[in-house]
Amino acid sequence: MKHQLLPLCLSIGFWSIAAHAQDPLVTLPQNYRLVLDNSTVAVIRAHYGPHEKIPVHDHTSFSTVFVYLSDSGPVRIDHVEEKPVSVIRPPTVKGSFRVAAGMAERHSIENLGDTSSDFLRVELKQISLTLPEPFRGKAPQSPLQTQDSVEFTNPSLQIQRIICVGTAPCPVSPSPAPSLIVAFTPLNMTTGTSQKRYESDAGGVFWLPSSHAATITPDPASPTHILRILLPAPEKQSPEKQSSN
Repeated sequence: MKHQLLPLCLSIGFWSIAAHAQDPLVTLPQNYRLVLDNSTVAVIRAHYGPHEKIPVHDHTSFSTVFVYLSDSGPVRIDHVEEKPVSVIRPPTVKGSFRVAAGMAERHSIENLGDTSSDFLRVELKQISLTLPEPFRGKAPQSPLQTQDSVEFTNPSLQIQRIICVGTAPCPVSPSPAPSLIVAFTPLNMTTGTSQKRYESDAGGVFWLPSSHAATITPDPASPTHILRILLPAPEKQSPEKQSSN
């Protein structure tokens, strides 16, 4: 009996470890890194090297905003759910984004391109979007022109693009909703009445609490380009953990 139970116990233990091991933040730290986490969002930075193959892993069922930080080639996604299927994510352009309804995923990845693919997964913890199909926000044309416009709106979510060109500061207006700011270029920004300064490289993220204003100080030699994701105010805000890449 002991000999019969031992393989069964080992098998159960193996599958328990295997299920836990699907978390890409644990098993694939070179490809997925948590850069901000609070009660409203989890922001994960993803990196796929040229022609890199990433083994099977899981993603949450949260609705997600994908923010693309680099120009990249196509990526193959091999889903291994009940009905395995392969799809090709088309090439991406820096500054574009995609809004997708929630769906738990288990898949492997292969970057089919000659360049790296770098993007953010902004997982929305407090809202569940219902979309007939993913919304794709296009990157602005170059050269960049001054812009402050809403590119996606939904009862639960709004996405605003701000481009600041020249020498004059550009305002980031206060909102009843907190917001996540993603910098596509180096960012120099002050926030609040205390004029606290925030600086980041391209790819940095910043959490702007509700009712807080900010001011962008542009570099005269290079436009400042950000995406602002406005989210519903949580009932009780927990301290965020963040880094600025």
